[in-house]
Amino acid sequence: MDAHGLDFDDAYQYTAAETHDLTVISYDTDFDRTPRGRKTPSDFR
Repeated sequence: MDAHGLDFDDAYQYTAAETHDLTVISYDTDFDRTPRGRKTPSDFR
């Protein structure tokens, strides 16, 4: 949470994605501050 400035639920999702080598798919721009970043649903159209 502190390392990337995420709230609890975002940090939980980020940790799960990092642990299982997954991509975060979200409209939440908070994930842009993380090394893994994010994709939006429109990236898959």
